[in-house]
Amino acid sequence: RPEGQLGNRLFQGAAFLAASMEMGFPLLNASLGPYAGFFPALGGDFFCRPGGGIPLCAGRLLFCKMVDVLTGRLARGAWAAVGVSVLDVAKTHDAGEVEYDLCDREFAALLRKSRLVVAKGWKFRAHGALRSKRGEMVELFTPEVGIQRQVAEKMAAMRSAADVVVGIHVRRGDYAGWLGGKYFYGLEDYAHWILQANALWPGRKVRFLVCSNENVDDLLHLPGVNASAGPGAAITDLYALAACDFLIGPPSTFSLWASFYGGAPLQMLLESGQAIRMEGFAHHERF
Repeated sequence: RPEGQLGNRLFQGAAFLAASMEMGFPLLNASLGPYAGFFPALGGDFFCRPGGGIPLCAGRLLFCKMVDVLTGRLARGAWAAVGVSVLDVAKTHDAGEVEYDLCDREFAALLRKSRLVVAKGWKFRAHGALRSKRGEMVELFTPEVGIQRQVAEKMAAMRSAADVVVGIHVRRGDYAGWLGGKYFYGLEDYAHWILQANALWPGRKVRFLVCSNENVDDLLHLPGVNASAGPGAAITDLYALAACDFLIGPPSTFSLWASFYGGAPLQMLLESGQAIRMEGFAHHERF
């Protein structure tokens, strides 16, 4: 069951891939949907298996919806009779923000007794496997050369006038409704944070890469600040952020993926008025 947008899908796919490598089970994953086409190592196979298999690349999300319907609650007894287990964690884990570990004994036991496990939900996690398999995940989720070229050109221009490049993820839009707008900050908040961050590296030329799902032109013209907008598309913005030295943004799998993939420490914006300090940058290992 595909969950959320680009950042969510990447972490969902990476968690299952890392767990499959760690635990030794074969994985069929169509839930990356159209995003799979960004990644040559995965996108050439319908089920996003490294190395290919089924070259058909269209209709992944339709397939997911069909499987979701066919394995609904009323049909699960029939599937169980032929060795298919349906693992739906929406109510048991998602609703209570409880993680389901894909590398623990419970899932291993389910794999042993099942011919196929159909997984549905968001709170599937494999933190240890993601850490140990990070190199493999970076390789598999390296985008195609056109995206790499756009990112490289943008970052070359950024670094030509900077010693330190700080990526700012301005997440607005859908965040107005998520969690009651808890992390939906005003542009004045982001302006304050950029100005604070601009003073963290005295004597060095600092430049900001500002990426957002809304127009943020006002943030590009703050006094004494050298800032540029991201390349523009979600995928190029994401991988441009991954190429920065430091990252700042609200809790989001988008900025978390940039930090995970590129290795830059991330300072999460947890409340309006938060102070930006060097000790606030960290490598977050959980999504």
